[in-house]
Amino acid sequence: MPFTGKIGDTLRLRDTGARHRYIILTNLNDDGNVVILNFTTTKHFGWSITFKPTDSNRLFTSKCTPNYHDASLYPLNALAKAIGSKPKEYEFCPENLTLRIIIGAFQSRHTPLEIIDELRKQYPDEYKNYYKP
Repeated sequence: MPFTGKIGDTLRLRDTGARHRYIILTNLNDDGNVVILNFTTTKHFGWSITFKPTDSNRLFTSKCTPNYHDASLYPLNALAKAIGSKPKEYEFCPENLTLRIIIGAFQSRHTPLEIIDELRKQYPDEYKNYYKP
């Protein structure tokens, strides 16, 4: 399956000294950005949402958690450029797992407010049901 730049697409990007898997959580906004976040090891964080290889062995090679603290708005064209030469880095995250991540973003005290606001626009029901300021 090719990279589509849509909700649920994941890819590996180099960041602060490592390569992390990132997931797209929103559709393209008016500024050409999408919300992305990466997964990180559960050794360093006490997040309530965790994933294991049994959830999706193509996405998760070890126990990990969404890193809500580092969620950001990112230009979709930059993601497409990053994946363009390395299609093997792309995977699709099933809808049920993506929804768990989105709900967790609303529940996490670590999610930046600008990310909450962007998610609220695209997931009003989940915002109403799960976000507690």
